[in-house]
Amino acid sequence: MAAVMKTEVSNIVFANADEAVAAARLLVPRFAERAQQCEELRRCPEESLAELHASGLMRMFQPKRFGGSELGADAMFEVVLEMCKGCASTTWVWFNLASHSWNIGQFGLQAQEDVWGDDPQALAAGGLAFPCGKASKVAGGYKLSGRWPFGSGIDGANWHLVGAMVDEGEGQPPSRRLFLVPATDYKSLDNWRAYGLTGSGSHDVEVKDAFVPEHRTLEAGIFTRGVDVPGNKVNPSPWFRAPSFAVFGFSLAQPPIGIARTAVAEFIEGMKKRAGLYTGVRLAELAPMQMRIAEATACVEMAENQLRSDMAEMMRMVEAGVEPTLDRKMAWKRNCAFEAQLCVRAIDSLMVASGAQGLSLGGRMQRHFRDIHAGTAHIALTWDVQATAYGMHALGLPAQPGLLI
Repeated sequence: MAAVMKTEVSNIVFANADEAVAAARLLVPRFAERAQQCEELRRCPEESLAELHASGLMRMFQPKRFGGSELGADAMFEVVLEMCKGCASTTWVWFNLASHSWNIGQFGLQAQEDVWGDDPQALAAGGLAFPCGKASKVAGGYKLSGRWPFGSGIDGANWHLVGAMVDEGEGQPPSRRLFLVPATDYKSLDNWRAYGLTGSGSHDVEVKDAFVPEHRTLEAGIFTRGVDVPGNKVNPSPWFRAPSFAVFGFSLAQPPIGIARTAVAEFIEGMKKRAGLYTGVRLAELAPMQMRIAEATACVEMAENQLRSDMAEMMRMVEAGVEPTLDRKMAWKRNCAFEAQLCVRAIDSLMVASGAQGLSLGGRMQRHFRDIHAGTAHIALTWDVQATAYGMHALGLPAQPGLLI
């Protein structure tokens, strides 16, 4: 496990998404140069983490009262689209670590001070598979144990935000609750060995009999709605009132769109100059190549436009004080998964059209192909799961237990 780097505190505050994108643009060439190193390490290189801290991007979603920029998922999307031009694994680590500062801002002030009081640059990874953790009530808080998979960026984190099932006593069903756990109470198991998003360091994280004080826990139902989270008392941005699991889905849908958009742009540029090795014919002049490009660009643009539309709809509701209905939240989850499928379709089509050159480990297409299949394997983007959930809801059937709605 890599030790969390100590870096100088960045006082950079972004007024808007454009300023954040400009900061990300400066880092993209360096991330691209380190993409292979990132894969070999199976985690984000320390140099890249240090640059993300120094740029202010790690504090992009942190509440302003602690020195952050307090931007939202709409600004995150713009940065993800830019950062994916460099390295998808680094982008995945960044959005996981940085976005959890928004979630910490939904906890009460005492929990926020626990995290940022002594270290304003502290970050949290996350694991919201509730059945993977078990907790029981004790004096002043809870005892927590569990092992959560896919702790992306955990080796660059100081805290872990996890979900667990709480024992409510004999005859009572367990309840779902979130817990903020410091690095001293968990262990990264260094077991992420995957063919895609290889450098994301998405290790299992283990907690054994850790005490978590009451103020560093949050009932899942309150967290899900966003409307009445304790952090609303001190953090006025409407983003802290947004339905958390809906934003969770939107955030996860962003990297596949960024990966696909990058791959399509690179493919088009490469095909302008490429000739067939055996025929010598310019590939740009072949109708099948032109059709694949049309299909791929349509897929990516439709995915991007739908995600932007849904995020805007959600924020209009939040700003108007209207809580999204279950119908809308189920539709948003369906759309996120379908957007992911469109992006996979785009890259799969271009991977075939890339021929043997696309297989080269020295090229970028094979990494885009691997990364997008890894990113869309997340349950929030798995079409079979989300399509079934939407269909059940549309037909009046009860939702499957455990879905993050």
